[in-house]
Amino acid sequence: MQRFGQKLLNLLVFVAILFFTSFCFAQENESEIILTATNAVQFAIQGNLGLKQSDIDLQSAARSKKYSWNSVSPTLNASASFGTDLENDPSFTFGASASIALSPSIYTSIRSAAINYEQQKLTYDEAVRSVELNVLTAYYQILYEQENINLKKNSVESAKKQYETNLARYNRGALSRLDVLSAQVSYQNAELSLKVSQSTWDNDAASFKQMLGLPQDAKIRLSGSLSDVFALSEIPDLTSDDENPTLKSLELQIEAAKNALLATRFSAWGPSLSASYSYNFNVTSENGVKPVYDKGRLSLGLSIPLDGYLPWSNGAQSIQNQKDTLNKLELELQNTKTTLDVTVKNYLNQIKQSQETIKLRQNSIDLAQQTYDMTLDAYNHGTRDIISLQNASDSLVEAKVNLMSEAYTLVTAVLKLENTLGLEFGTLFSIDSSDSNDGKNDSKK
Repeated sequence: MQRFGQKLLNLLVFVAILFFTSFCFAQENESEIILTATNAVQFAIQGNLGLKQSDIDLQSAARSKKYSWNSVSPTLNASASFGTDLENDPSFTFGASASIALSPSIYTSIRSAAINYEQQKLTYDEAVRSVELNVLTAYYQILYEQENINLKKNSVESAKKQYETNLARYNRGALSRLDVLSAQVSYQNAELSLKVSQSTWDNDAASFKQMLGLPQDAKIRLSGSLSDVFALSEIPDLTSDDENPTLKSLELQIEAAKNALLATRFSAWGPSLSASYSYNFNVTSENGVKPVYDKGRLSLGLSIPLDGYLPWSNGAQSIQNQKDTLNKLELELQNTKTTLDVTVKNYLNQIKQSQETIKLRQNSIDLAQQTYDMTLDAYNHGTRDIISLQNASDSLVEAKVNLMSEAYTLVTAVLKLENTLGLEFGTLFSIDSSDSNDGKNDSKK
């Protein structure tokens, strides 16, 4: 009986542990992932397969750069043979040779590997920046929708209270049924508008979770607020510089074209030096074991191409073609600098205009709030009708939504400016300025 009781106790302990583990696991699955702009980017980069492929290409280019000197490595050969003649006299032969070739193209090969590595590194960095820009743009888009939903929730609450107030006044005989119906319609319209906004947020959040590599059943909440951008100070006039990815890419293409031109000149005019040495050792048993030594052979060669000096030769034409390619790239670089300067100025103008618009939007909210308060007071005193009150309420909500929309416009313009200038995202506007320490350090709560 005692043994049975002990088994029953063990079983109950096991069931309790299993239940507690399942409960903790369920709680963990239901936990909300708090996303800051920074850790959202980290999620996307860690799970991006395209970046992993680019990283493989980068590592391959790094190896090629590291061993680009291998063309000067000597070529070594060794051979050995054993045989007999017709009289069955055995013989053994051993031979070894070493050769090396030197030409001016060694320099251009090493330089080409270094340039290719820089180009591949730039390609990888651009891929990372593209992911960052897409994630940050989507992040602030959803953040705008999240704040829009909060505004509409407040609008629904206000419409609900107004409807309930009107209904109570109607029941007391102090208000007409028309005012009750109008308030009810406004309340239902506000609820419908909230549902539409929530549906839009759900769809965009699903795409955002896919972008970050998060499961679709994960619950996310975005930290921060678009109102942080209101503290953005005036941005001074900036111009594109060498940090711009497009300019850096063209500069590397020009370096590659210069190196290709030099390689073509070496091929058409440069001499090549070759050297080799071979040695043989032979042992035969004919008339006793007699080793035969070879003193070895050393050969040197020098090759000087001459067709490059002929203006109609393939070598001369290749040199001219490489010059044309270089000239076109230099012209493209000048044109790109001008285009980028114009693009930067356009973004700066957009930012300044958006900042001025935000100030006007904020003033509009103050006026709309005063208008609504005065209209509500007048409506309660019977000097304004329900339509005037609804219009004042709609104007107030619209003013707040327009302010958040302009804040999103400003943020995206700043992000595009940082991307164009090749600046680290968050240089001009701190992307996590309002995040709590917990939100920065922990992705789950």
